[in-house]
Amino acid sequence: MNEPASTVNITFQSPTRASRPSTPSFHHRNLEGVPESTARQMAQDFTTYQHEPSTISEKKLYTYQSADQNGALDDECLVALDFGEIVTLEVTHSPTVPVREEA
Repeated sequence: MNEPASTVNITFQSPTRASRPSTPSFHHRNLEGVPESTARQMAQDFTTYQHEPSTISEKKLYTYQSADQNGALDDECLVALDFGEIVTLEVTHSPTVPVREEA
């Protein structure tokens, strides 16, 4: 199945350690070539976790096959998200790169 690709922009903070309390540090990561349906699911799960944390697992694993700039399929991607560490998760669309999601 071909569908538009998206970029998932994630800002997260490192977990604080009891042995080394410090100021939280923020990190940013862009996941490019994510199938739109997978990106929407990530965003929906993050929003659900923020509003109703008891209804969704804090940690989730997502599997998808991304595409390069020419639309050629890359290897399977596994992304583990810890919603307890994520500060923001935004999806931007890249309609020029189709991707095929594996079922």
